[in-house]
Amino acid sequence: MNISKLDILKNSRLAMGLALFIIALTAASLISKEANRTVLVWASTGELAPGQIIEQSDLTATSVLLAQTAKNYLSSSAQIVGTTVLNKISAGDLIPVAAIANDVDANNQRLVPLTIEISDLPIALSRGDVIDIYAIAKTNAKESISPTLLVSAVSIEQVLERSNSGVVSVLVILENEQVISTLNYLTDSRLILVRTR
Repeated sequence: MNISKLDILKNSRLAMGLALFIIALTAASLISKEANRTVLVWASTGELAPGQIIEQSDLTATSVLLAQTAKNYLSSSAQIVGTTVLNKISAGDLIPVAAIANDVDANNQRLVPLTIEISDLPIALSRGDVIDIYAIAKTNAKESISPTLLVSAVSIEQVLERSNSGVVSVLVILENEQVISTLNYLTDSRLILVRTR
């Protein structure tokens, strides 16, 4: 049997092509398997501000690909309802381990309702926003009075329904020592809420 050089060349090309095809399929399978190592972690459904207590409605489980950084985020199996937010978390963000705590002294925080004129607060103010509260004394329009910063970096717990009366009720989270000083300004001052970024 005479095998020509052309037949040997054709068979080696076929064998080489088949081997490369099998190697490519194996590599694609391994890459796909490696890329699908996703984990379920908690993400926020809305804005969360420092001092807020996390509720179940604030959370959603999200499947993400996190390689070495997975330990920095809270697994969806972690029970975090009832914990306190330490750092601002934006809507849709993954919740980092360092952004919440169990042992925050809730006895040092108070929910304080404020009635604010609709023109004295930012548009679309909502739960989770962080604000500064300023007071401007109610005096004669001819006098120039500079505003006073009462408290800064205050978290909004709730914005109650806006009414046709031109005022909005806002529930803010204050430290114990900030409550009296803020309430002292309510009788003779106009409060202005300024959103921080």
